[in-house]
Amino acid sequence: MIITYHGDDYFKLQSGQYTVLIDPTNQRSFKGATLAIHTVRPPEVEASDELFWIDHQGEYEVRGISIQGATLGKDAAGEKTAYRIVFDEVVFGILGYCTKEPDPTIQELFQKCDVLILPGKGKPYLSIDAAAKFARQIEPSVIIPSLDGDFKAFLKEFGQEKAGTEEKFVFKKKELVPKAMAVHPLHA
Repeated sequence: MIITYHGDDYFKLQSGQYTVLIDPTNQRSFKGATLAIHTVRPPEVEASDELFWIDHQGEYEVRGISIQGATLGKDAAGEKTAYRIVFDEVVFGILGYCTKEPDPTIQELFQKCDVLILPGKGKPYLSIDAAAKFARQIEPSVIIPSLDGDFKAFLKEFGQEKAGTEEKFVFKKKELVPKAMAVHPLHA
């Protein structure tokens, strides 16, 4: 599995012949992608015939990839959705542009999560304290902060004073340590 960060909340998850895009901002990346997921309902964009597009809550199955979306509510930016994705046996929890502490239904949805991607920057998104609290309740193997920024305060919450940023995170499911909560900041 390869996780590549492209800035903001845009991630590319790749395994084998399949690619999942999280909050893509560049339509050129649609070519060859299997699935695009948006955590905030986007303005109208031209989707490819090969690309399955998800931008709201519900349950989906696309080429063996299982997706569950649950609402985070609406605000001035629009309807926001959290997603649980099971891709190549790895369970991902995606909070996207979350601005307030998720309710217990999201915590329940993210149980047994291997990789948690959540805001790691603070205001105007989920506060660093609330993000750390949520992650500790979930206890994923890996935590990846999103939405660009200086992640020093986020890392400090997890006792990691220093962590180099990587361009991508490459791993196999068997390499993940359950409940390790290892923070892996990525850079675009």
